Amino acid sequence: MRQPRPVRPRRAVIPRVERPKPAPKDVLLGVFQLAAKGGVVIPFDASDGDPLPVAASARHGAQAGDAVVVAVLRGGRGGVTEAKVTEVLGPVEAPGVDVAVVARRHSLRREFPEEVRVAAAKMARAIAAKDLAGRERFEDPPPVTIDGETARDFDDAVSVSELSGGGFRLFVHVADVSYYVKPGDTIDLEAATRGTSVYFPDRVYPMVPERLSDDLCSLRPGEDRLVQSVVIDFDRKSEVVSTRFADGVIRSAARLTYTQVADLLEGRGERAPLARNVVAMLRSAETLRDRLEKRRRARGSVDFDLPAPTILLDVEGVMTGIKIEPRNRAHRMIEEFMLAANEAVATWLSAHEVPCLFRIHDDPDPLKIEGLESFAKSLGLTLKVGKAGVRPGDIQRLLEDAEGLPAYPVVTQLSLRSMKQARYSPEDSGHFGLAAPHYLHFTSPIRRYPDLIVHRALRAARHKAKPALRGDLTVLGETCSKLEREAESAERELLDWKKVKFLRGREGEEFAGVVTGVARFGVFVQLDGGIAEGLVRIERLGHEWFDFDPVRHELRGSATGRTFRLGDALRVSVEKVDAVLRRVDLVPVVERESARPRTGRTQGRKGTRQGRKKSASGGRRV
Repeated sequence: MRQPRPVRPRRAVIPRVERPKPAPKDVLLGVFQLAAKGGVVIPFDASDGDPLPVAASARHGAQAGDAVVVAVLRGGRGGVTEAKVTEVLGPVEAPGVDVAVVARRHSLRREFPEEVRVAAAKMARAIAAKDLAGRERFEDPPPVTIDGETARDFDDAVSVSELSGGGFRLFVHVADVSYYVKPGDTIDLEAATRGTSVYFPDRVYPMVPERLSDDLCSLRPGEDRLVQSVVIDFDRKSEVVSTRFADGVIRSAARLTYTQVADLLEGRGERAPLARNVVAMLRSAETLRDRLEKRRRARGSVDFDLPAPTILLDVEGVMTGIKIEPRNRAHRMIEEFMLAANEAVATWLSAHEVPCLFRIHDDPDPLKIEGLESFAKSLGLTLKVGKAGVRPGDIQRLLEDAEGLPAYPVVTQLSLRSMKQARYSPEDSGHFGLAAPHYLHFTSPIRRYPDLIVHRALRAARHKAKPALRGDLTVLGETCSKLEREAESAERELLDWKKVKFLRGREGEEFAGVVTGVARFGVFVQLDGGIAEGLVRIERLGHEWFDFDPVRHELRGSATGRTFRLGDALRVSVEKVDAVLRRVDLVPVVERESARPRTGRTQGRKGTRQGRKKSASGGRRV
């Protein structure tokens, strides 16, 4: 395919986004409890310090057990630091209050400002003839969306056709958010400030208003929707032969789920009747998926096969259980197709020197790789590191060798921690984990602002007329990376909170688990089924001193030689649950009858004896 000549697009303004500022130290969130002369507030985050006294006149109507926002009054009466309640969020046990607390702690906003709501309301609900002008319609093969049963965003559709000679043509259609959201407009500025959508088990804090996310940019079956399309031809060896891009319009043939597609492909029947041409297309897509996956693994891409837990909630948002299902063929199919589209766009924009935000992943820290290599050796495994340093294929082979071992989840966890965080940058320096020389995010502009930037850059470069980007992309990339990490932290925090609350009232119940962290003060244990993680304090491990070996990630009894090592299976009983600080204390089942509190001693890296310090926060996980 003949490629267009390199384009140097004209410039246009990108939104100026202020870097997110941490919550001021003078404002905290906690639980109000009654006390003499008023009450006290126990901070949700133990690192915020000890409980703060609240004068009776500063309660703001707070009742015992309420989640509150407080202003810290330093140097108050008699020089004592006090707190003044400024907002009552409601009883900490009430449905939805945990979400409100997490949202406030991470500065999340679910509601949009009035001017954004007005701008969204003015958008036409129907697609007009002018919207379709100059667009290519994609009908054959039939495009379909494939998502989870509870998915909220339907912003990408796929289809596959077979080519003569044994090749395949992949179509990836992504909702054309950039057609509706223009640079610098009201909705764009708000989206840039949010940076990403945040997903909680029972709700979403969207990046763009629902008129876009749930309507105009939702690829509903049987309705015309505007898309930007990537069309990639692969030969019989799954090598890319040609790539083209188009402003398109599609009408999704079906809204499918991962389970439904996997059942079809694995011969378990269909959950709903599908048209013959859809079934035939899915079978072709499965063949292409298999080939692309093999090609990616052959080049050394790391594949962390981590099943995502699904939190089961009742109608009031209270957790009733957790379900963990492994990735199936449908999950992997969509992942491969999205990866292929992202790489195709990144390669083209890089070749044409179009400024945009790439998704980069730097090489790992050699010291962390050294630690991973040491841990692997303690399990009888080998991480082969060449003279030029570790490559993604080396880590992938370690994961494959560890598969099936009880310590596999820990090997995966440590492998992830050994690598640096991926981030957004205008520098196209490649993606280590994917072993990809060019990579970016293109496939979800409805929930990631960098994808929206890429859509604008791609359209501008293709049409040679519309302006592309101007401004400090480095700062924008850093800001989007920080907002992404903040969103992930909020999502993890809420899940941890719900898991801990789920265990309350189950004290004394026994669980199988695996050691996921070892520290001087004890071991962290992940309960089977992903229910929660808790701490077995060192004094609950038995009647002996324990030496801590940070290199081998283990505690070793000085008298018996018993070891508690990362990856060990350990049966435990729930001893205490603190839903406020989100902590679970565990005790080994075998030691429950005889263990009693006793101060242990630890051995540092150099073998020196140190007194074990009491940890108020549970310490840092290894």
